[in-house]
Amino acid sequence: MKKILKKVFSRTVIEPFVTLVSSILILEYIIFPGLTIDNTLTNIGAGLIAFIMTIFILTYVDNKIKDKFEKKEDKPNQAPTKENEDGKI
Repeated sequence: MKKILKKVFSRTVIEPFVTLVSSILILEYIIFPGLTIDNTLTNIGAGLIAFIMTIFILTYVDNKIKDKFEKKEDKPNQAPTKENEDGKI
């Protein structure tokens, strides 16, 4: 049970969920009401917040895609070697 909870509530699962929920809440309670108010400064501010949030979400998704499909070229199980002053191992 403990292992299942650790897998479900790991950072790789929680982070996209929190990002999605927070962006939906920002859209619902800040951006949409700010764009429908008759105040021009509020409209500009809400549009600016929407632009910044769009840039953030696109960057976040792009980084996640790169991390997912990027090939890891690490050589596993190789111990680092130490060289003497002569260059001999």
